[in-house]
Amino acid sequence: MTDFSPLAVLRFLALFAVQVFIFNQIHWFGSVSPMVLVLFLYWTPIDRDILITMIGAFALGLITDVASDTMAFHAISLTVGAYLRPSILRLSYGSSVSFHTDSQFSGTLGQNLLYLFYLLLIHHLLFFTVEIFELSSAFVILTKTAIHLPFSFLIVALIAILFSSQKR
Repeated sequence: MTDFSPLAVLRFLALFAVQVFIFNQIHWFGSVSPMVLVLFLYWTPIDRDILITMIGAFALGLITDVASDTMAFHAISLTVGAYLRPSILRLSYGSSVSFHTDSQFSGTLGQNLLYLFYLLLIHHLLFFTVEIFELSSAFVILTKTAIHLPFSFLIVALIAILFSSQKR
């Protein structure tokens, strides 16, 4: 499936705009800014080719990095997240996701939140690892991830629940 629906393009542009113009301006406790770009991977249909997903994730990350002046941190984190997405899906939903052929997988709320958590965890770990780029600072990387992750998860989970296209 390589076609791009108007909804997918709108979500792509909305995620970029919301991240750059709203969430990059929010600094809770002086430094914590939520990162919502992983919603691109969450909303990407399961049957989408992994290469197309990786290109879309790279493009979203790169234009966000250019606008945010973050030196390709989002591009790297989202691209690796897109590459690991099939494994994260199997980890979150079980092996049944491999046999699911619809473009939307309808898991339970707990499975969906677990999937979002894993996507955010990988994104944040990679983002701060690339930002600091010094393995001797592993404690700093883990601390920054632990501080940013709950706030990002709260915002991303609320957005995902409110704007999900699944039937309730």
